[in-house]
Amino acid sequence: MKYKAFLGASLIAGVAASLCCTLPLIAAVAGIGAAGISGFFAPWRPYLLGLTAALLALGFYFSYRKPSPVPCEPGAACEYPAANRYGRLGLWVTTGLVILFAAFPYYSAPVGKLLLRGSRAQAASPSTALQHVSFSVQGMSCPVCAEGVEHKLKSIPGVQRAAVSYDQKKADIEYDPRLVTVEQLQEPFKDAGFKASKN
Repeated sequence: MKYKAFLGASLIAGVAASLCCTLPLIAAVAGIGAAGISGFFAPWRPYLLGLTAALLALGFYFSYRKPSPVPCEPGAACEYPAANRYGRLGLWVTTGLVILFAAFPYYSAPVGKLLLRGSRAQAASPSTALQHVSFSVQGMSCPVCAEGVEHKLKSIPGVQRAAVSYDQKKADIEYDPRLVTVEQLQEPFKDAGFKASKN
């Protein structure tokens, strides 16, 4: 049936609409650079969500529209279209999955905290004179973006503490200047496709 094609396409579009947040999280968990993934997909998100809604609407239309009358003997198999019932169930399951993926940016922060909670900044020796730097960050599209960059910062040798805030669009970092430079601290932001300006 035609609506099955719309189901698959709407699921793909729904997943693609959440790539701005899911791929940076996957990259952070895997320990690889996000390489501007979030910045690339974020502008396309509204269009992908619109396409997803349109495809689901067509799926529902083809699934629930009244078929043209076809002669059918009473009690015959054609009177009970089981395939259509399974198709409708698939449509609702697909809709639930699409909503789950499309809404990911709104619940990505707790997921990111859960998956990245093992990261710890290195302990500094008592004699180390730590320095502090703050960055204004532009381009973050969801809370998990901040979690991913924070995770990457904490893995840099010389970083004692790192806190990246999606809400405030800023980052605060304490670091050992003998081991890392401010320019090196800006690299994780550039890799993710964000702009970090020193305050």
